[in-house]
Amino acid sequence: MKRNIAFHQVNAKIIIFELKFYKDNGSAEKVELEVHQSGDSLLVKATNNRYPDLCPNRHINDGGWFCLGLGEDISQLTISQWVMNLKLYLDAQQKCEDKGVWPCGGEIKEWAHGDGAKYQKIVEQYYGQFQKNCLGLTLNQLRVVEVNSVKRDLKLYHVYANDELILVGDQNQVLNKRYACICDPQGLKKHLSIGKCSAQCSKVVFMVAINHYLLLKAEQKFWQSFGARTCCNTMKKCNFKK
Repeated sequence: MKRNIAFHQVNAKIIIFELKFYKDNGSAEKVELEVHQSGDSLLVKATNNRYPDLCPNRHINDGGWFCLGLGEDISQLTISQWVMNLKLYLDAQQKCEDKGVWPCGGEIKEWAHGDGAKYQKIVEQYYGQFQKNCLGLTLNQLRVVEVNSVKRDLKLYHVYANDELILVGDQNQVLNKRYACICDPQGLKKHLSIGKCSAQCSKVVFMVAINHYLLLKAEQKFWQSFGARTCCNTMKKCNFKK
């Protein structure tokens, strides 16, 4: 813990400390936090029921535990970076209380829920290149259909652009790499294949399309996993609201 943050050690795996952050109006806010060590991870929540016990749209998990980001990214932070990330998270919580929405374009990224976050990361990894591929495609034009493959004993994904099948692959890669790349549908470039296209157009489109599809599917599964729950009514939009 940073030297200028006083803390009380409850036991070998739990500490309690106060963290100060500043609101948009310049005033300071202090929140008392409880941190638990769980394996290689740190779990954090506010004491005294300061925040809702559960609010997915505020990225507060069951039991009041904070969702501070993608686990694999959080684990790479130094303790100083972790504390700064926590301050940004508390600032986002204040904005949620003030406006009823998670702050867009802020210093702390909003991740998809559940497994959707890992698919979001892959979409973002390829999305910049997807926008620059000059194919004239947008995400809204793409549609993914999940197909069970008997021979390969895995799921295949058919990607359609404007209702025309353009790519087939599994979750990790485009198949049929000898086929013409989607940037050369008429074979005008002497049959530029998927495997030999230096811009990897087919791979980029495929990875964006299927991971966006899997993200939406994971989000739906996440919300359905809760069953009937009561909304905390601190956010303008919530899937728990009837």
